[in-house]
Amino acid sequence: MRLVILSVAALMLPATASLADAPPSAQERAQVMAALAAVGCSDPREIEREEDDGVIEGYEVEDAKCADGVYDFELDTQFNITDRDRD
Repeated sequence: MRLVILSVAALMLPATASLADAPPSAQERAQVMAALAAVGCSDPREIEREEDDGVIEGYEVEDAKCADGVYDFELDTQFNITDRDRD
């Protein structure tokens, strides 16, 4: 029974690993920074590329500094801001 449970758990690992976020490339980071600058924000604590099964779904920005506070952002694959939440 233990072997069956461990086998099932091992088979699930690749599925969960495919949902991991990754750091953006230098070019992607520059485009994210340009989108933030366009709305008067800069200096994010973190930028992540959101992927699912190797397909880029967008970008997540944590703690960007803006004139009226600190915000988290979501950007689509074209680097358009799709969500902005005050931190």
